[in-house]
Amino acid sequence: MNKKSTIINRLNDKFNVIREVALPRRLSWGRILFILLIIFLYVGVLFYNLNESDRRSLKLNQNGQIADGVHLMLEVISVDVPHKQIKARMQMRLSGNVAKDEFTPAVNLRFLVNTVQGQQRYEFPRGERLIPIEGTFAMAGEQNRYPFDKYEAIFAFLATKPGHAAKPLPPPPVAKPKDKVDKIYNEKDALALQSHYEKLVGISELTKHAPVPISLDMKASIPGFKFTGESVSSNTKEEVTRIQLNLQRAQNVIVASIGIQLMMLMLALSILAMVMYGTIHGKESALIPLSISATLIFGLPALRDTQPGIPPLGAFSDYVSYLWAEAIVVICTIISIWTWISRHRPKRTSSTAKNVDVVAD
Repeated sequence: MNKKSTIINRLNDKFNVIREVALPRRLSWGRILFILLIIFLYVGVLFYNLNESDRRSLKLNQNGQIADGVHLMLEVISVDVPHKQIKARMQMRLSGNVAKDEFTPAVNLRFLVNTVQGQQRYEFPRGERLIPIEGTFAMAGEQNRYPFDKYEAIFAFLATKPGHAAKPLPPPPVAKPKDKVDKIYNEKDALALQSHYEKLVGISELTKHAPVPISLDMKASIPGFKFTGESVSSNTKEEVTRIQLNLQRAQNVIVASIGIQLMMLMLALSILAMVMYGTIHGKESALIPLSISATLIFGLPALRDTQPGIPPLGAFSDYVSYLWAEAIVVICTIISIWTWISRHRPKRTSSTAKNVDVVAD
């Protein structure tokens, strides 16, 4: 029996030694796999966003190249969400009977555009060189739904030259809201856009000037926004050229905004758990959670403002995360202050007073 027990003890000792050696190896392999996973995710995100501009940009060609007319090259250069405006740069090239050369008209050319600032009518006299122009267009949408806010703009163009009378234009089609939510906050803006580009040209204009066909190349690429667009009417013979442009926040902006909102909530809930633990057990110092919560009171507003393109305070996303996080942090700060005060309040007992009297006697 003694021999058997000795052998068993030796086997157990060897097994314990092997286990002590193998367990750190398992932990080291797990750490290596975790590090490799982080590197893989990092490289994958880099490659995914390497051509991010292609997923949010818009390149639109309408009517192709025309033999006699104006070829308009339009590029969106800025988006002003608070003022609901889009600025675009326009360059024109001529061809056919209206062109003396590519940049010089052979007739008195008039160009109309539905801008909301600056000129809406441009005169290009015969024989003078065309110049690039910039226009500011109206935009409809609701900023309060950040980062899931959507916007819509309509670009309308008309080129004319002196000539015979033409038939009045048919009423332009209006893009209806796609769903009930969009209808609620887009109805007034859509009506404003409709009335705006309906006034682009009147009957008197077309009685003295003949329309010139327009072909259009449009490009829209701005970091932070995803663009989509199409021609409002499929009738290529219609004199007024209309483009409906839709834009929303880019995918990387949405991911960044949601991530920052989650960070604010997690920080607030973590400091709440820390304060509650220290308050219930009553052994930990209240100064550490007090210093952290007081720092977060001023840190959360700065963290909120790091969201790309976020509107002023009061957006719907603030009611989802920021305001709640800030309220939790403020409550934690107040609890920590009063906990510290209660723990450092001097204690007065009757026994202490009696001992003082006895010593005095």
